[in-house]
Amino acid sequence: MSKFEELSSLLEAYGQETEHARKAFPVNSIECLDSVPDSQGVYWIETTMPISKVREAISELNGKEKKLRVKPPIGTSLITQVEAEPIVIYSGTENNLNSRLKQHLFNLGSKKTAKLGCIISQPPFDSYEWFVSYAEIDSYELRYAVEAWWRLNMGWPQFCLR
Repeated sequence: MSKFEELSSLLEAYGQETEHARKAFPVNSIECLDSVPDSQGVYWIETTMPISKVREAISELNGKEKKLRVKPPIGTSLITQVEAEPIVIYSGTENNLNSRLKQHLFNLGSKKTAKLGCIISQPPFDSYEWFVSYAEIDSYELRYAVEAWWRLNMGWPQFCLR
């Protein structure tokens, strides 16, 4: 087995392990994120809110059009919503999971910070269910590798442009 094949095999195993260990928990207030550590890792945001309504509400809240990924990168597919089932709309990696999730879900931080930009405790977002899951990973390179592995193997969230 070549070093590349060995590395690919290890990433596949670690990615699968991360996905199987991922447990989403409900979030409806900023306090719900108090249990999320200030450590490094990857995270996923899910909701039952239809993608089109999320986009429309974020655009209205922030006064500018929220972009969606229209075409998936080669080798993967966009995650699509099945009726009112929760859907992963965003995944990412960050040095501080707690603050990053607050930026995304409660529109905290600078207006220049790239983020989902919703406030899930306010209408119309609060009419739907929101969930978060994360995995602590303290290696910069491995965080990005797991993020890429997940998007290629599980699907690309529509609000992830990069």
